[in-house]
Amino acid sequence: MMMTKYLIRLDDACPRMNHKNWKRIEKIINDKGIKPIVGVIPDSQDTDFNWEYADDFWSTVKTWQEKGWEISLHGFRHKLHENFNKEIYYQKSHGIHTEFAGVPIEEQQRMLIDGIRILRNNRIETRSFFAPAHTYDKNTIRVISGLNDFLFVSDGYALNPFIKDGVTFIPSICDGPFDLPFGIYTFVFHPSNMSDTDFVRLEAFINRNKDRIITVDEALKFTKKSQGMMGKLIESIIYVIRGLRIHLMSVNSRGRKR
Repeated sequence: MMMTKYLIRLDDACPRMNHKNWKRIEKIINDKGIKPIVGVIPDSQDTDFNWEYADDFWSTVKTWQEKGWEISLHGFRHKLHENFNKEIYYQKSHGIHTEFAGVPIEEQQRMLIDGIRILRNNRIETRSFFAPAHTYDKNTIRVISGLNDFLFVSDGYALNPFIKDGVTFIPSICDGPFDLPFGIYTFVFHPSNMSDTDFVRLEAFINRNKDRIITVDEALKFTKKSQGMMGKLIESIIYVIRGLRIHLMSVNSRGRKR
């Protein structure tokens, strides 16, 4: 059985991110010698990110890349719309918010190409992608598979990287961090919204598992030819668990309103 390996992913880097928190997590990452995946929003228009604008944002991202951090294209504008048709999602999801799912393929292609262009105009190269809210459709994957710019997508369900529809996925099964018995796991963090407790928990996890935290290139060495039955089972189990959690939250909410 493969020893457990972990990747660290940091989401929602943009000029109006919470710079105090990002500097805090950057110090932890640097001190421990970790090379995370960082999701950069090329043209952020999400009003949830409303901290002070940083004129030096792109030079900061360039510094991250020079340190060996994996810079990923995290959507295009991070501006979400609602789509209640679960059938169109590429992977099972209870989410209704998406930037890509249901958008015409020509528009999705333009979004991805424009996102790459914005990064390159700021001297940033990317070879990976992941969508806001983990929601996208088959057309998203068709576009990605047709572009030579992308090596992998940071998403999917399995215990190891896998190939599906001509695209390599490095799975992102669940939030964390916590210790697991075997497999490769990407733990996702949103630095702008992290609390003091979150930072303490992350640093403690890193201290316990420093030798098990790997880079993207190390993870890709374990790529399988398919998601496999185990991956599909994990996807279905997580879908059911999240559905039950949403149901219970809804019931509790109705109970409080009475």
